[in-house]
Amino acid sequence: MCCDLRRFFLALILLRIFQHAAASTSFPLARPNCKDHCGAVSVPYPFGIGQGCYKNKWFEIVYRNSNSSDQQPILFLPSIKRQVTNFNLGYFFSLSVFTKFYIQSPLKHSGCSTGDADSSLNLTGSPFFITESNMFTAVGCNNKASMNATGLQILGCETTCGNKIQSYKDANESCIGYKCCQIPIPPDLQVFDATVGKLEPGQEGCQVAFLTQFTLSGSLFTPPELSEYNEYTTMELEWRLDLSSMSSKVLLCKNNTFGDGYQCSCRYGYEGNPYVPGGCQDIDECRIPHRNNCGMNKCVNVIGSYRCEKTLSVILGGTLLSGLILLAVGMWLLCKVHRKRKAGKQKKNFFKRNGGLLLQQQTHVLQCSVNRTKLFSSGDLEKATDKFNASRILGQGGQGTVYKGMLEDGMIVAVKKSKALEEENLEEFINEIILLSQINHRNVVKILGCCLETEVPMLVYEFIPNRNLFDHLHNPSEDFPMTWEVRLRVAWEVADALSYLHSAASVPIYHRDVKSTNILLDEKHRAKVSDFGISRSVPLDDTHLTTVVQGTVGYVDPEYLQSNHFTGKSDVYSFGVVLIELVTGGRPISLLRPQEVRMLGAYFLEVMRNDRLHDILDARIKEECDQEEVLAVAKLARRCLSLNSEHRPTMRDVFIELDKMQSKGKCTQIQAQKGEEHDHIRISVPESMSLSYTSPDIVVENSSFSLDSKPLMPHKTQ
Repeated sequence: MCCDLRRFFLALILLRIFQHAAASTSFPLARPNCKDHCGAVSVPYPFGIGQGCYKNKWFEIVYRNSNSSDQQPILFLPSIKRQVTNFNLGYFFSLSVFTKFYIQSPLKHSGCSTGDADSSLNLTGSPFFITESNMFTAVGCNNKASMNATGLQILGCETTCGNKIQSYKDANESCIGYKCCQIPIPPDLQVFDATVGKLEPGQEGCQVAFLTQFTLSGSLFTPPELSEYNEYTTMELEWRLDLSSMSSKVLLCKNNTFGDGYQCSCRYGYEGNPYVPGGCQDIDECRIPHRNNCGMNKCVNVIGSYRCEKTLSVILGGTLLSGLILLAVGMWLLCKVHRKRKAGKQKKNFFKRNGGLLLQQQTHVLQCSVNRTKLFSSGDLEKATDKFNASRILGQGGQGTVYKGMLEDGMIVAVKKSKALEEENLEEFINEIILLSQINHRNVVKILGCCLETEVPMLVYEFIPNRNLFDHLHNPSEDFPMTWEVRLRVAWEVADALSYLHSAASVPIYHRDVKSTNILLDEKHRAKVSDFGISRSVPLDDTHLTTVVQGTVGYVDPEYLQSNHFTGKSDVYSFGVVLIELVTGGRPISLLRPQEVRMLGAYFLEVMRNDRLHDILDARIKEECDQEEVLAVAKLARRCLSLNSEHRPTMRDVFIELDKMQSKGKCTQIQAQKGEEHDHIRISVPESMSLSYTSPDIVVENSSFSLDSKPLMPHKTQ
């Protein structure tokens, strides 16, 4: 590992030298009568060496000779007490903002024979910022590294050298947890402080964490013997100055996106150091072929630009070119007609391959669902979503994207566009659409239809406007306070929906991803269970499903994790976690709690064992309702969270208990909307239908359609 890291930093030094060579220029870098380089490193203004050569004390550069005669002088920035390795002059030639430079940043060690250097960096009050090009990097086996970002935000990642990596090829190509890991950092960062620890206690080894602008790979590192290593890595910084008055015909200064300060660049047609008076000079585009497009014409340089003068050969060539253009237009029209015919044929093939004929046949047999399962054309959905415009995205996840759309009749819908679907599962996918389309419950998001004319089928759902339960609990709004009355009603409505799916339908349906982000609130703030992306239907004579474990951390049934057998009681467990969220207002996972009780379910059970429910009760409802009613809901949640599924109630039992609480009305006068009854229809399924398909799962983030809470620590590579 030591030798590998030395190779990495040697490559870093070589790249710095290459960048310096590429940036060599005859334009002035420093102020007049000031040194513009030290050794092989160019020093551009506003930095400077010596009195009067720098903008202010923040930019003063000092240097000292190396102890070795064959090494370059060492540059030092006293204002931040860091050694400077280079300045990125490549920005001169790209018309981009010229503000980047590199400093030496020490490594954070743990368990290494070299000890631990000071790895913290505080730039507060200075014009310097850590750029987003840097990556937080952890190296070594059994490494759990983290850093403080902004506010209460904590970033971190974990590494391992065990056999838990599924694909060594992928692990060796990038730092995803095998021997090393890298994650991006937030913008506008001025403070860096790393913490390094052991992922599993008892294992020895050397762990390292640092910031670097380079993307690493697992293949760079072999066993993590870092005891002899005591080197530095480089970190990229940028500077921002108040230069709003400097803009001119040759110079452009713009306010930075984040924080205060301006960044300057030479305007198009000029290059040089924009911070030096007269530093932006005219480019002779005629002497640089790739900077002009005159071609066969004569190029004439003018200040800040150039012009092209036609010649006789160009005129003759233009006539020939016009004829070729007419020929090309004719060929283009022919190709357009051909592509249109080909696209129509392709749509028919997709429709047939995606089971369109099967869907038409089944809906003909099941006439009750003909009006519910609508076949949309690809043109309908493209028009509804403005050709799947990025501005219409409600959310996106690992397997697809959800768009907001408006049909021709003015109805607002959500269109789920999946990324991939196995061809052998297409028939089961159609069967599942038919099954789900027959669900008619006021507390279940309705599927309105699908499109089978595209390579991957698309689903169309009713649009739910008022965010999800997770948002309302953890990002409250004054417009709609989450009172105990509302929370109890939401729990009752969700239990009603899940009970219906489990037992009222002729074919039981397990949701398999019950969580607060999949519970939406409509315009009347009624609960709607959504995202049946990984739901499964079960034949009546079966008691469970054997599946690959899927779901969301914090909600998944522990028994399901061990056995891979999913039952209706697994949905009950997940619903129990939702009940706890309603009672406590806590998040399903919290790094602020000890390791053994980071999951909300485990924390709640420990609190109940110690009879301390009042300590974790949501402060927003403490003074509002009858404590006995809250305790009754908490006891129901505790039964739902029983580690032995046989000791859990069924969803029907859960609904009955919540319904009794509604009827008693101890704490609130909750109106159960008795006049609005959902249809407990019997879902008809042809004998030919196979009911083992898992439809595509889409995680919708930061939207009203669905929201997944993101863990603070990235998932460890499996």
